[in-house]
Parts: sequence; C-alpha cells; structure tokens
Amino acid sequence: MPADGMPPDGAVPADGTSLPKDDGAPPAGAAEPDPFAGLVLDDAFVAAATRYEAPARTRDAIARFGAAEDERSPLLAKPRPTRARRGRWAGSAGRTPRPPRGRSLLSSPSATGGGWTRGRVILAVISLTLLVSTLVAFVRSEFDLDDVPRTTVPAAAPSSPADPTGPAAGEPADASDESLPELHRWKWESGRCYRWTQVPVDVSVDDVPCATPHLFEAVGRLDLGPAYPDDAPYPSQWNDVADRHCGPLVTKYLGYSLDPFGRYAASTIHPRRPEWDSGGREVVCGLVVKGEADPSRPWFLDTFSGGVRGADQAMIFPAGTCFRHAADELDDVVPCEEPHHTESVGTAVLPDTVDGAPPSAERFDELAEAACAPRFAPYLGHGNGARGNGGVVVQGNWHLIRPESWRAGTRSTTCLVGLVDDMGQAVATTGRLDPANPAAGAGTADV
Repeated sequence: MPADGMPPDGAVPADGTSLPKDDGAPPAGAAEPDPFAGLVLDDAFVAAATRYEAPARTRDAIARFGAAEDERSPLLAKPRPTRARRGRWAGSAGRTPRPPRGRSLLSSPSATGGGWTRGRVILAVISLTLLVSTLVAFVRSEFDLDDVPRTTVPAAAPSSPADPTGPAAGEPADASDESLPELHRWKWESGRCYRWTQVPVDVSVDDVPCATPHLFEAVGRLDLGPAYPDDAPYPSQWNDVADRHCGPLVTKYLGYSLDPFGRYAASTIHPRRPEWDSGGREVVCGLVVKGEADPSRPWFLDTFSGGVRGADQAMIFPAGTCFRHAADELDDVVPCEEPHHTESVGTAVLPDTVDGAPPSAERFDELAEAACAPRFAPYLGHGNGARGNGGVVVQGNWHLIRPESWRAGTRSTTCLVGLVDDMGQAVATTGRLDPANPAAGAGTADV
C-alpha cells in the first residue's frame, strides 16, 4: 500500500468496487478550468488593445486634409483693395491710396467678366470640399476651431439696416459659385495660417507656420443665423458680411481695431449656395492681405509672412511704385512705363501726436514733410528745384493717413515725388524719375 493509503495501480478495493481511471479528464459534471483565471490586465493594456486605429490610407488623408466636418462645403471671402489718397504736395493738397475693395469669389476657374481695374484688390471666395464619407465616419460634424468658442451674431436691430444681399450702387456683385477652384480642408484652427497651390483646380490646403508665406490666418467661427433667418437670400457681397460680422471677432483676436484702409482685411470661409439654402449659416472668420487684382486669375490671393497680431497695418508702397491720379482724389497703382503722376521713393513713420488723436490736416503735412525729407533729398537737390522742360519742377508728396487709420494705430506713409508745372498742376510722365535729372522727359505722356 502506498504511503498515501491509496491502493496500488490495478488493485481492487476490498469492497470490490472499481477505482476511477485517472486519465487527466475532469470528473463528469465538473466545469472546464479557466487557463486565464489568475491573469490580471492593467488599464493601460486594455486601452491599447481596444483602441481603434484607422487604416493607413485614412490616416494619411486626415493628416493631409484635417478631420472631416459636416457635408457643407464652405467658401472663402476676400476684402477690398485700397487706392491711395494723395497727400499735399510739399505746399499743396493731398491724396490717398485707393482703398481696397473686397470681393467674394467662389469655386471654379472661369472669370466673372468686366469691372476689374488695376489697383483694385479683390478677395477670393474659395470652396471647401469633403473626402469620401468612408474615411471620416468617426469625426465631428462641425467646423473645428480649437480654443475659440462659437460666436453668435445678434439679429439686426430695427434701426440698423440688414447686411446687403445685393451689390451696392456701382459695386459689382461677388463672383458666382463656379468661378474659383475648390479647396480641400476641414479643420481651421484659430491663430493658425494656411496656404494652398493657387491654380484653377481643386487643391488641398496646408497648415503652415505663420512666419512663412501664407494666404489665410484663421480667427474664429461665427453663427450668422440670428442675422440671416432661414428664408434670407444668399449674400452676393460676402466682403460686406466679413466687415460687419467678423469685425468684432477680429478686434477681440487682435486686441485692437483693424485699420479699415490698411494692409489687412477680414475674410470669411462660408457655405456655398446649396448649403445656405439648406440652413447652413456657420462661417469661419479670418484675415487676408490686400493686393492687386488680376482679372485673368480671379482665384489669386497675395501671400504674406508673419501673423497679423502686432504687425504694421499701414498700406504702404515700396520705392519704384508709380501712381496715376484719378478724378476722385485717389491714386491708382500703374506700371511706371504707363503715364503716371507720382512715384514712391520709400516710406516713413510719423511721430505720434501728444494726445494720440489724429492730427489736423496742417499738422499732418508738417509731420509728413519732415519724415519724408530724407527720401526727397536726392530728387530735390542738385538744382532740381529750378524749372525744367516746359517749366516743370519736381516736388515731394505723400499719402494721407485717414483718421480711422490713425486711431487704429497706423503711423506709416508712402513718400512720393512728381512733377508739377508753373501753375502747380501735376504733370504726367512715363518711366522712372532720375534723381540726377528728374524733369527730363516730362510732359511727354498723356493721361
């Protein structure tokens, strides 16, 4: 008998019953043993094991285009360009650069026709499309602007006119929905900057550092519903919508007012007409730079580097830019080979007034003449104050800074030189002025 008191193998108990055969199987009616009964899984392991990871193709698409939103395809609105208001000739009356007019251009490559003139800056309205739904079923269905809560505009008060839904007198309507390419982008983050290849085809949008050249700086999202009920017609002047409704959001974002005649303008990414008619009223407000309009490329925007916050807003023009006087006391930018009246010789920063308020016209002229004097010197020296061909003489000039711009912090102006006759009237010329003999060839151009 073994030590444990059990009979040896093959032995029969004294009562004649058979012992159960030990073949490793569990007794009849017993439960299967759990091989993982003693295993303990920590939370990190469980989370990693159960996390869904999209296929590589989906991940690549999201990395490139951002997360999908809803099925609306928003569009981008563009501001108005500026013409310059002439300042005084050093002892005469002043002008200003022509203010930029913004335009809403939409989604395909065809140009919209006439009405575009050199020196008028337009803003494109770009359409945004979505990737196929199978790639984006797990993302949120709203504009994704991180860190900026959605703002709702108040309904227009009875005493204030509603936003224009048709063009103002003398102002062409925005381009049609088919006039520009579509941009592929879902996610627009406040404070981030974006760029895309400017061609008349569908293109993707890249999120780029603001220090590098870009086209659009996102500010925040806005619900236009209270100001535009469901039966409101589709706006034809998105630039006016941007000025009116995105302005407060832009002011909060910058910490100060946008110069209405300056370098930058508010813009919107907004729904296309079909989405608008279906109730889409959410827009993304942002900032763009004003530039020269090109009717052959209505989708084209000027790039700019650096964030808008803290940047000089002044609409200034580099040396060598030429201007032709218009009948409305504004200056249009033209090629120097064409007849023109003044030429930029650089820029100058004016000192502030004692109280910071806009100076009087006389005081502004004093400040501008003193600030531009070093720029004028090469043209006014060497006897150039004497009358040249036809009795013309070179004189200094500058662009005015409007009171609204001064209050917004603008202090920079463009210094100009041009030719005047013995009656003090501007004389048109062609080509660049030569500091050694600026009156040479004057009076040979007709405007």
